Amino acid sequence: MRFTDVNGRRGYKRDWKEDYKRKLVSADEAARAVKPGDRVVLPFAHPTAVPLALGKRKDELRNVYLEINAPWLDPCWLQPGCEENFLVGAIHFLGPVGRPSHDAKICSFIPCLMSLRPKLCDEGRLHGRRDVDVFMTNVSPPDKHGFCSFGPHMWNKKSYARRARTVIAEVDENMVYPYRGDNFIHVSDVDYFVESPTVRFTDKQLKDLVRETVSDEKLRQEWTNALLMGNKHEPEYIGRAANMIAPMMNLISPDFFTGLVGLEDPYPEANAIAGYVRELIKNGDTIEIGAGRPSTWLPRVGLFDNFEDLGIHSEMSAWGQHELIKSGVFNGKRKTLHPGKAIFTALDGAGWEGYQWMSDNPLVEMYDAEYVHHPTVIAQNENMVSINSVLQVDLTGQITCETQFGPRMINGPGGQLDFHLGAFMAKGGRAISVLRSLAFGGSSTIVPQMSEGSLVTIPRQFADYVVTEYGIASLAGKSHRERAEELIAIAHPDFRAELKKEARKLFWP
Repeated sequence: MRFTDVNGRRGYKRDWKEDYKRKLVSADEAARAVKPGDRVVLPFAHPTAVPLALGKRKDELRNVYLEINAPWLDPCWLQPGCEENFLVGAIHFLGPVGRPSHDAKICSFIPCLMSLRPKLCDEGRLHGRRDVDVFMTNVSPPDKHGFCSFGPHMWNKKSYARRARTVIAEVDENMVYPYRGDNFIHVSDVDYFVESPTVRFTDKQLKDLVRETVSDEKLRQEWTNALLMGNKHEPEYIGRAANMIAPMMNLISPDFFTGLVGLEDPYPEANAIAGYVRELIKNGDTIEIGAGRPSTWLPRVGLFDNFEDLGIHSEMSAWGQHELIKSGVFNGKRKTLHPGKAIFTALDGAGWEGYQWMSDNPLVEMYDAEYVHHPTVIAQNENMVSINSVLQVDLTGQITCETQFGPRMINGPGGQLDFHLGAFMAKGGRAISVLRSLAFGGSSTIVPQMSEGSLVTIPRQFADYVVTEYGIASLAGKSHRERAEELIAIAHPDFRAELKKEARKLFWP
C-alpha cells in the first residue's frame, strides 16, 4: 500500500509547503509521467487539464490502458484512430459520453463490483499486475496541516490513490469545501500537483455563450434557461462542461442536458411510485438512494415526509436530501453502524446548496467506495433499504439497469449490485427496484424474457421488491409462476393480457 501511518508517511516530517512547491508542475509536465504500456486510472468526476494534456501526447504513446470511471471528457481516446495509442476500459458507469464509443466498439466495459476493484488490485488480478501506474484526481488546496480534500465527489479516489505508483492531483481552488470522514490525502502522498481551478461562469457569460453558439431563436432561449438553472444548482459542473457542451447545442435538446444534471421535473409516475415505496419503509430504517430516474426524484416528491429517525448509508446523495437531514427526518438515531451519521461516498445529486451545507458538518461523513459499498459493510446496518432505478424486469425476476430490449448498453451498474446485495442480506433489510411501467418508446418494461444479449444486473435469486406506478411485486422466495403473477399485476394495463399469455407458455403445462 502506498500510504503508511502518519509518522511514517513519506516526507511527512519535511515542511509540507516546501514539498508542495517542489511538486508543482504544469499539466503538460505531469502528463509526461505516463509511459507506453502504463495503466492509467481516471476516477469518477475526474480532472480535466492533465487528461487533455495526455491526449495531446497520443502520437508518443502506445498501449496505454485507460481505466475510466464514468467517461465525461474525450481528449481523443473515445474516437476512432487512437486505438493503438489508448486502450479504453470504462468501468462502473458508461453514460452519454461513453455510450457512443462503446456502441462503436472503441472502448470496452469492465464489469466489476465497485467495492471489489481494490481487491483485484491487491491480488494482482489486473492482467497479472498489482498496481495502478498513474492515477489522476482532483483535490482542494491543502489545509493548514497539508491535507487536501477530495471534495464532494470522493467515490473511489482514495482507494485508487493508495494503490498507484504515481499520483497526479489537479488542485482546484474553487473546491474549498472539506468533508468529514476519510475524505483526504496528504501532500506527501502526491507526486505531482497541477493548479487548475474549475472555471466559474457568470450568468452573463453563459447568455453570451449561447447567443454566439445557437442560431435558432427558440432553441437559444431554451438553452439559456437550461444553463442558467444549471449554474444555480451545479456551478461546478457548468464550469467544467459549458465549453464542451457548446459545440453540441445546435445538435442536442436542452432537455438532454437538464436530464444529465438532474434538473428535469419528476415525471408524474414518480408520485405514484413514491406512494408504493412508502409502504415498504418503516421508521428507523437506513436508506440508500441510487442514481437515475425515478429513484433520485423520490425525496423531491415527498417519499420521506412524516417518517422519523431514518438513517443514510449511501453511495450518493439526492436533490433535497440534505434538507431532510437538517430537519431531523434523517438523524440516524437507530442506525447500527455509524449511528447519528449520514454516510456517503459522494454527494453528487445534492447540488451546490447541498454541498455547502454538508461541508465540514458533523452530521455527514464520507468514506471510499471500498468501504461504503462493500456488501458485508452495508449488511451491518439492520433494516437497511436500498432504492435503485432499473430499466427492465423479466417474469423470472431477472433485473437489469444496464440494457433495455437487447444488448446495447445504456449505462453501467454503478454501485447498484453492491447495495442491493447488502440490503438483501441485512437483518430486516429490503432491496427495492423502481421503474416506470413503460419505456420511452411506449413498450412494457416488464417482459416475459430478457431479449438476447441483455445484461442481467440483479440475478433472480436476489430479486426482492419491484415497484412501478401500478404497485408492488414481492418476489423474494417465490416461484417463477408466483413471480410472473406479481409482476403482471404491476405492469402497464395495456400489456397485461399479452404478458399473461406468454407466462402461460413459460411456466404452465
